[in-house]
Amino acid sequence: MRIIADLQIHSKFSRATSPSMTIEEISKWSGIKGLGLVGTGDFTHPIWMENLKQKLSGDGI
Repeated sequence: MRIIADLQIHSKFSRATSPSMTIEEISKWSGIKGLGLVGTGDFTHPIWMENLKQKLSGDGI
């Protein structure tokens, strides 16, 4: 199986990162670029973590 991934996407809460780096924008552009797996390193930021919990769901794995 071939997976195209970016495992180090930064949120809008990182320094020197665009304020448009929301979950919706990351999802949109990931699809355009053909990414099948996206990860974030900013999960320790409390507001970003809350956004992740509210807007994403598990796939049961």
